[in-house]
Amino acid sequence: MKNIVYGLTAVLTSDEAAHAVLDYAAALAHAGLADTVAVPTIDAFGSATTTSFLLAPALGLLVEDAADDPLGPDTAAFVEEISWRARAVRCTPPPES
Repeated sequence: MKNIVYGLTAVLTSDEAAHAVLDYAAALAHAGLADTVAVPTIDAFGSATTTSFLLAPALGLLVEDAADDPLGPDTAAFVEEISWRARAVRCTPPPES
């Protein structure tokens, strides 16, 4: 499990989801783009929830290790979609000036 730290808040999600969000944020920053993502997370009470993030070049994002949670969210579909978005951003030519 990983915490995604955004501003003063940390949210718990799977390792795969956290790394996919970080990879997508890097791709967006490199392209000078922004997007929002709704990440499957676990709240402070252990319930599955969704946390939305704005990913933009000037906004910092940190991923840190967290204790494993056997009730972690199912993030397979999310990881597939975000990985696809990151590949699409990387394959899109930059806009002409």
